[in-house]
Amino acid sequence: MSLFRRAVRASCVVALTLGVLSACGRREPPAKQYQLTGQILAVKPETQEVLVKHEDIKGFMPAMTMPYKVEDPSLLKDKAAGDLITATLVVGETRAYLSTLNKTGHTELDTPATEPEVSALDLVKQGQPVPDVALVDEDGQTRRLSSYRGNRVALTFIYTRCPDPEFCPLMNQQFAAVQQALTRRPDLDDVRLLSISFDPAYDTPAVLKAFAKTQQADPDRWHFLTGKPDEIAKFAARFGVTATSNGTPVIIHNLGTAVIDAQGRLVTLRSTNQWKPNELIDDLKTAATAEP
Repeated sequence: MSLFRRAVRASCVVALTLGVLSACGRREPPAKQYQLTGQILAVKPETQEVLVKHEDIKGFMPAMTMPYKVEDPSLLKDKAAGDLITATLVVGETRAYLSTLNKTGHTELDTPATEPEVSALDLVKQGQPVPDVALVDEDGQTRRLSSYRGNRVALTFIYTRCPDPEFCPLMNQQFAAVQQALTRRPDLDDVRLLSISFDPAYDTPAVLKAFAKTQQADPDRWHFLTGKPDEIAKFAARFGVTATSNGTPVIIHNLGTAVIDAQGRLVTLRSTNQWKPNELIDDLKTAATAEP
C-alpha cells in the first residue's frame, strides 16, 4: 500500500457533536496556527486532502510526511505532486487543516515509497476469535487480552504524544464520551475500554497512569496498556493498524477501533475516525455477553 493510501485512510475527519461538547461542560480552546514548508507528494481533490513532505513545524512537530485536509477545496486547484509549497496549518482540539496553500516552485519527485499491505488473510474477521497478546497496564501489571474474557471490550490504538487532534486525541475524547455514556447503562456494566499504545519506549506504565488521569479514565472501566514493541506491532496489524516513527517522536499511523464480545470474538472493526460514541455503544449492545 502506498504511503498516500495508508495515510489518507487514517485522515478522515470527524468532530465531536455540539451535544457531546456541551455535555462535557467546556468550550473548545482557540485553534493555533503554524507555518509549514514542504513538497506535495500527492493531491486528492475528492477528499480535499494533500500529502505533504514537510520540514520541521516549529512548536508543533518535526519533519514528517503527513496528509492534511484543506477547508477550502479551491486551494488544491492547479496543485500537483512535486510542487514546493508554503502553507498555514490550523490546529484545533478536534481537527486540523490547511487554511492557505501557496506554490513556490516545483521539483520532480523520486519514485514514491511503497509499503507492504497487511494481507487480508491476516486480518481478524467478524465473528473470529481475537488473538491473545501479553499486555502491561498503567499499574505495571501483566494483563493478557484473554483476561478480559467475560467482558465486552472496546479496543483502540493510540500513543500519548500524538499531536494531531484528529487521531489519538480524538480517539481519547470518543472513549471518554463512551465511558460517560456507560455510567447511564447498567446493561453495559461489564464493558471495558482498552487504549493500547504502540509507543512502549515512551509510554511506560508510569506515563500511561499519569495520562489516564488527564483523560479522567475510570480505573475500573478504562485501561491504558502497552507491551513489547514487536508483539504490539503484530497485534495491531491484525486490525489493519500500522505505525512508523521514522526515528522521530511523531508516529505516522492509521486507526482501528474494535468491539469484542465476552467470548473474545470480533464484533465490529472501525478503521477510521469516522464513528461516534453512540455508534460504538450500539456495537457493544449487539455483542454477546458472558455465557451463564
